[in-house]
Amino acid sequence: MGGGADCGVSAGKSKMPSNHSSLASSFGWPQYGPDSVHSWLTAGACALSGFFALAPLRSFGVLFVAIMQEFGANREEASWTLMMLGGARVLSGVLAGPLAHRFTARPVILLGTIISSGGVMLAYFATNMWSLHLTLGMMHVGYLNIFKTSVPLARISSEHFIKYQAFATGVCFAGSTLGSFVFPKLLELLIDQYGFQESMLLFGVLILNAAAFSLFLRQPRWLRRCSSSEEALFSQANSEENGLPPCPYVIPTGKDKGSTEKQPGAALGPCPYLPEPKKNTTFLQSGIEVFKIPKFYLVIYSFVAFNLSYDCYSSLLVDFAVDKGIPQSKAVTMTSLSSLADLVGRLGLPIVADRQLIRRRTLMAMVLALLGALYVVLPWCIDYWTLFALSSAVAFLLGSGVVLFPVVLIDCVGMDRIAMATGMLTAVSSSFSFAKPPLIGFFRDTLGAYDLLFIACGSVAVSTSLAWMVVNLAKRKRHNKWTLDSVLRNTEDGIAALYYTRPISIGDGQFVERRSRRSSVLTVLY
Repeated sequence: MGGGADCGVSAGKSKMPSNHSSLASSFGWPQYGPDSVHSWLTAGACALSGFFALAPLRSFGVLFVAIMQEFGANREEASWTLMMLGGARVLSGVLAGPLAHRFTARPVILLGTIISSGGVMLAYFATNMWSLHLTLGMMHVGYLNIFKTSVPLARISSEHFIKYQAFATGVCFAGSTLGSFVFPKLLELLIDQYGFQESMLLFGVLILNAAAFSLFLRQPRWLRRCSSSEEALFSQANSEENGLPPCPYVIPTGKDKGSTEKQPGAALGPCPYLPEPKKNTTFLQSGIEVFKIPKFYLVIYSFVAFNLSYDCYSSLLVDFAVDKGIPQSKAVTMTSLSSLADLVGRLGLPIVADRQLIRRRTLMAMVLALLGALYVVLPWCIDYWTLFALSSAVAFLLGSGVVLFPVVLIDCVGMDRIAMATGMLTAVSSSFSFAKPPLIGFFRDTLGAYDLLFIACGSVAVSTSLAWMVVNLAKRKRHNKWTLDSVLRNTEDGIAALYYTRPISIGDGQFVERRSRRSSVLTVLY
């Protein structure tokens, strides 16, 4: 069938390098399509891009102490960079949602990477706190969060993966975790060797490497819009002309949802239970639809609590360890080593989620409950090894949550609205960052310790866990009463999870995008 290049779909006859072919044969992966060699290479490029792009942010604990030493600021003044970070997140969240909804990920990522690296390099000229807030705070972190929001890493993994979506999301996020292992100690050495301003210049140049790897983050060819000649194959008139009954969807009959091979016994027929494809919506309509979902507000509440825990860990742990009598160099080493636990959390928990051993909302409740309990215990640490053990456990849970939130968000709003939902989630949750500098100043500069701040942080996390437990109990009670309506609408992940997008073979090595039904009681009846 002609027009494969115009359609932008994957051509099964395309040749790949021999090393890709051998890799595909070794692991049983297809060369193209979902869960393929091409998909894993894209996830690797995404990880390397995040490795460089998030270098200053992953070193913020070192930067926080260095800013106080360089500019003679107290903790509240130094933490105003965090406030600028929060304000920039609001702006980037509002911008990133429509941008990611309108464009593919790659051009938006390139824009965010270039401007954020420029903000770090301009920090070389900062002579006071306000100029530092403008460069390192607004420019770098603001456009860096366009990178983080509109990649969206969750969107890239969901476009390239079906069976291994959660694990692929962990791989995409793993690059920034490896950066936590490398860059804090590197930044400490650079500041000791060259000074604060020269280190910012070097770091800005280093971030530009992320732009090179961002070039690989293309939208999958099999998800692009098909040309009219191929789309006509499934049109009403053409189906009647070819002797086929009208069928707006192709129902997979094989066991492997990610397979694009032809299945014997597959049939085209009317699908009375499947809704018509949704029409394209505007940015405003997408945003309004997102806020009409009740579960989205629980995700926002959880994300606010999670961000508070994450910022306390990434920004205050070094200063907290120094307050406990641990030398600064050993405190920086501790944060770098604990990032390995973060990496394990980002790669280990997705395996549990992909295998569906535990429901995702149950995992969310467990992660938040354990995280809150650890923060409550953290102030009672009095020696290096106890603090190292607890900080590693906190890092593991934070890494698990980073991967779990995008997947839960997709389950909540559906793939069609994920870009807008991610932007709105970031904007709403980041608006609470404006309260962080006064809180840090009150607890540390006024009360003299971070202990009560960590206890408050843990209490908020525990409260969100209790909210998820209530939702779980309500869902379980509702599922106990079986009805046809409960099968169609009250599934674990909501109506958005009843269908998923996948490439369907239409012959001659060509594929088109169609929405297919997930496994359920009704598919068994068919």
